[in-house]
Amino acid sequence: MSHARARQAIEIKLAAWAAARPIRVAHMEEDFEAAPGETYLRAFLLPASTTTRYLAAEALEYRGIYQISIVCPAGQALATADALVDELSNLFRADTELSRSGFEGLIVEPLEQGPTITEPVTYTVPASFTYQGVADQPPAGA
Repeated sequence: MSHARARQAIEIKLAAWAAARPIRVAHMEEDFEAAPGETYLRAFLLPASTTTRYLAAEALEYRGIYQISIVCPAGQALATADALVDELSNLFRADTELSRSGFEGLIVEPLEQGPTITEPVTYTVPASFTYQGVADQPPAGA
C-alpha cells in the first residue's frame, strides 16, 4: 500500500501549491467538471512493480511515475501551460523528500514535459516525474 502513501505525500504538496493559486486539481478518483474556459490540472499515479532487495523481504521498494496534466481551453496561449510546468518543476525537484506513514522516498528524476495533446475544445500538456521509496513490509498475518 505504499504506492498509496507516495501518492498521498505528493498530493498533499500539490494541493497546498494549488490552493495558493486560482487552479483546481482533478484526481482520478473524484468527480470533476471543468467550468467553461477553465485551466485545471489532472493528476494520476502510475505505479511500477514493487520489489525487494533483501532475502528476508524486510523492506519493499516502490517506484512509479506521477503525472500532472495541464488542461487548457483551446485558443489559450501555450505560455500559460509553460509557466505552470516551470512552477511544477520547482515544486517537484529531483531529490525532494516524500514521507507518509512509514513510506520514505524521493523524487528521483526531474519533472519532464510531454508532447501537447490537442482536442477540439482543449489542449493538454502532460508533465511527469519518477519517485522511489521504501517501506517496511508488515509482518505475516498482520
